[in-house]
Amino acid sequence: MSRIIIKKLIVQGVLYKRTIHFNEKFTIISGEKTSGKSLILSLIDYCLGKSDKIDLKVQKELNARCDQVFLELKIDDDTLILNRALKKKHDNIGIYFCSFEDIEEYTPKTVKISEAMYFLMIKLNINEYKIIKHKKHSTKKELQIVSFRDIFRYVYTNQHALGTKDFLEKKTTFKSNKNPHAFKMMFNLVEADKDALKEELVNTQNKIEDANRVIAGLRSYLQDKDAEDFNALSVRLDKFKKNIEEQKQEKKTIIDNSKSNNNRENEMYIKLKKDLEEIANQIVEYQRQKRKLKISINSKELLVEEYKVEEEEIEATMEINYKLVLPDQNIECPLCNSTVSTHTHQEVHQSTNPEKVLHKVKKEITNKINLVTNLINNEMKAIEEIEVQIVRLSKKQAIFNEAIAEFAKETDVPFLSQVDSINSLINRLVKDSEIVKEGLRIHRKIDEKQKDITNLEATVTRLEGELAALQISDKDRKEIFNFLNAEYKGFMKRLKYDIDGETFIHPEQYIPYYNGASVYAHESGGLLECMQLSYLGAILNSKSEGFAPGHPGLLLLDSISKYVGTLKKNEQKEEGQGKNQQKKKAQKSEEDQAEINEKDKINDPEVYEEFYKILIELSANHQIILVENTPPEKFDEYIKYTFLNGKKGLIDGEKNEFIEED
Repeated sequence: MSRIIIKKLIVQGVLYKRTIHFNEKFTIISGEKTSGKSLILSLIDYCLGKSDKIDLKVQKELNARCDQVFLELKIDDDTLILNRALKKKHDNIGIYFCSFEDIEEYTPKTVKISEAMYFLMIKLNINEYKIIKHKKHSTKKELQIVSFRDIFRYVYTNQHALGTKDFLEKKTTFKSNKNPHAFKMMFNLVEADKDALKEELVNTQNKIEDANRVIAGLRSYLQDKDAEDFNALSVRLDKFKKNIEEQKQEKKTIIDNSKSNNNRENEMYIKLKKDLEEIANQIVEYQRQKRKLKISINSKELLVEEYKVEEEEIEATMEINYKLVLPDQNIECPLCNSTVSTHTHQEVHQSTNPEKVLHKVKKEITNKINLVTNLINNEMKAIEEIEVQIVRLSKKQAIFNEAIAEFAKETDVPFLSQVDSINSLINRLVKDSEIVKEGLRIHRKIDEKQKDITNLEATVTRLEGELAALQISDKDRKEIFNFLNAEYKGFMKRLKYDIDGETFIHPEQYIPYYNGASVYAHESGGLLECMQLSYLGAILNSKSEGFAPGHPGLLLLDSISKYVGTLKKNEQKEEGQGKNQQKKKAQKSEEDQAEINEKDKINDPEVYEEFYKILIELSANHQIILVENTPPEKFDEYIKYTFLNGKKGLIDGEKNEFIEED
């Protein structure tokens, strides 16, 4: 079964960078209110496709320092990064197929949120599920997709939902209507439609073919550039990096040893050198863009060739099967030997509907050819424009080189020629290394496509299996709910609730019940929180037993102490005091305590500690990330970070990794 493990969260700007690491089992992030604890879970949610933007008017420190966020994940044996901007292009998610340490050597696959969510479903080997619903204020119907975001409601519960009737976003009708379907997806209880499965199977197989075409184009490019050996390229790049570093060090030594008062370059010379460097950088950038466009054109040309072959095959099929013409014949009467003329010049249509389908397919292929051809033409025009710019800049570069050569003759700088020579060598090494890097990036792009093919082939295998067994057996369904109910009751009993009444997970509504009433019917915040945590824990344990293949296998929780009576850390050692005094202190321990009615709380620190024991047990097989103000001291070993108000929160200037790197 596939599962997600969150490795690290990185917030970054031009001058700031901080990485938050997570344990693979249990991680607690503690601290004061408004210090950025809950923001960490919100940023994880944002990277995983949350539609709402991060409110930077509220998160002022984040707004001042950062403009993008990265989330490094591990899904089975694959490491990948999801990257999302904070201030613009919020609908895009960049996907890197590497760890964050290697991100500079990879190019991202940038997609819309919906495509990224589909990608995660493929990685988890789950089908997106389509349901029929009525359009708002209309009698018409439409298809609605149940996606990764709907499953994620069973993973992340924020502080405003835990212990309330907005659990699983019940108050948002658009989302809550999809909860039963998301539950069925997680437990593979969806009774699939045969035609829909076949359509999905064909689409998946077509994607495999498209990926193979792209790989062929990329390999052809590598062959043309004599860059087919990945290891040889890696060795060359390492040598370039080493040589560049050596030259930089030598230049630094020369400059440090020079007498700055006597060997200071003229301002005009410095300006000429700077302008010349900018021109060289612009030429390198244009050449990089040109190479990228050529790769794209090669891939598209291969695609057009494939489409033309398909078009010819369709035309041949139509000619043979649907336009069979019988020639005119003269028939002789057997009685009187007279000739009878017949007219049979009529097209014999074997089947009208298939012919229409073929015409439609041919039209689609023709449109694809036209579309790709137009894209090729646009990219070729872009290459022509780039070549014009390169010629113009090269002429300008020649003029500047001549000017600087004349100027240097009159400039008395003893070490100038050495520095110039080293700079030239460094620039040449950088250019050569960029060419090698481009080859390595293409190799990695091929690896990414091959991984896509592996995932798609797994989807094909699963779809073929589902086609072979469309119906969910009553025996399997019963086994799932027997296990879920046993786990749910077990957790409720540990949290000091009587389970002799009607306490179960409803087999059709898929929500927890206690004493015959659902999680949306009870009033007590403490009881609701216990029901919700027991329910989520039961689902996680069911994944360990093989019953919930569609659950990502992790849990993110925010502020579980809200509806339980707890003791502050500095008060936990005073348990020998009178009960009335303990309760009085416990009521002051949480930031939201004043807003919660006494009847809604469970004034029992033992229940609060049992929450932690349950989460620790669940973390043996699943990742748990908990945000909490002041966890009990006995669980301090699981605290990864403690944030304070102001400058010691998530955005902490002293934790700026850019400063450390410098």
